[in-house]
Amino acid sequence: MGINELLEKVQQLEATNKQMRTIIDFSSDGLYVVDEDGITIEVNKAYEEMTGINRTEVIGKDIRDLVLLEYFDESAAYMALQSKKTTTIMQKINKCKYFVATATPVLDNSKKKVKMIVTSVRDITYLNHLQSQTRKMELDKEIDAKQSMSHPQIIFKSQQMMNLIEKAKKIAAFPTSVLITGDSGTGKEVLANYIHQYSPQKEAPFIKVNCAAIPSELFESELFGFADGAFTGAKKGGKAGFFEKANMGTILLDEIGELPLLMQAKLLRVLQDQAITRIGDTRPIPLNFRLICSTNKDLRELINKKQFREDLWYRINVIHLDIPPLLKRKSDILPLIDFYLKMICEQFGLIKKIMPETIKLMECYQWPGNVRELKNIIEYLVVSTSVPSIFPRDLPEHIRDNWKLESDTENEEYHLSPTAHFNLKKAMNQFEAQIILEALKSSPSIRKAASKLEIDHANLIRRMKRLGIQN
Repeated sequence: MGINELLEKVQQLEATNKQMRTIIDFSSDGLYVVDEDGITIEVNKAYEEMTGINRTEVIGKDIRDLVLLEYFDESAAYMALQSKKTTTIMQKINKCKYFVATATPVLDNSKKKVKMIVTSVRDITYLNHLQSQTRKMELDKEIDAKQSMSHPQIIFKSQQMMNLIEKAKKIAAFPTSVLITGDSGTGKEVLANYIHQYSPQKEAPFIKVNCAAIPSELFESELFGFADGAFTGAKKGGKAGFFEKANMGTILLDEIGELPLLMQAKLLRVLQDQAITRIGDTRPIPLNFRLICSTNKDLRELINKKQFREDLWYRINVIHLDIPPLLKRKSDILPLIDFYLKMICEQFGLIKKIMPETIKLMECYQWPGNVRELKNIIEYLVVSTSVPSIFPRDLPEHIRDNWKLESDTENEEYHLSPTAHFNLKKAMNQFEAQIILEALKSSPSIRKAASKLEIDHANLIRRMKRLGIQN
């Protein structure tokens, strides 16, 4: 073959290559191609535009390393490489966009060896958003329905809470005044609602009043209402107060310790007379309601300080229910974690799992904010983690400090503290983590670290994921 023919062949190949490049780039689907070793060899423009990943970031990179670096949550190409079969998955890319990825293996003539994997990608972020919104709306309806049910759900396992709930259920049938005490976040409002729902007035209103949130100058008008023309700017026709709205039902005065002394005297009169008089009116309005009060303060101490009326205390403290803090009923922590994890995952359309070592840490934590804090932490973990499994490293720092596995900041080696009580499996996991971390630290890549550990690359990645190790 002469030089001219050779040049003509080269020009033809270049033209064909350019034509193929144009066809690939004009595809409406994103295309991602890896070779038989899982190394990225081609990415088209549609893929770059829909994912925000530039081809220069991934060309020449191992698809498994890119998963570990969280470019994707998982790889259809890697699955197809292992199974030698077409694989379709829903893939999350760059932690925010959702795609349907179909990976098709290209086999050699013998149909035994993979030559490359071609993955087509379609953006379904907006569709997924609509589905999530639909699920959220359906869940909100379910939650509203549950809240209106006659048997509200209280999550517990401890004997203390079992005794408390049984007592609450017994006294619910009688219109006796109840005082619920307990630290902030223990669930005083939930217990009050439970009493109402088990009472004969369960179909009547349940009015909740946060005494700490009402300005002192508005207390009287908010609680007792006002008549037409009672003051300048007053609503025409007047306004019913919280007590009128609770007629034939239940009224909860939350944070009763925040009630000003003047209002305490007026409240005492209302309780004695079972009637209210609106501001600007002289006509008493007889009422029939069940009173529940709650507080996280020591009312006896407030009485000693002359900040709370003793006669009012006797009036509201007919039945006293004290909710113990979560610290004193640790057997309730796990059921609460399971309940809120399921509820919040359903709310946001996610699937998350809290690892056993993470739960162990949460059970050791003192929970000063009680059930409210626990619920908030679960929501934080669900929305802030990018992978399905939640490890101890994902916990907020103030909870993570309870980890019995401590890190030496000087040599970055892990060791068991004298207070740790690990079983053999946990101890082996921590030893394995230390060895892997040392190999990663002394190696330029994950592949080299795997070679040093005398295991294959995929095996090392699986172990790192299981142990929660990031490169």
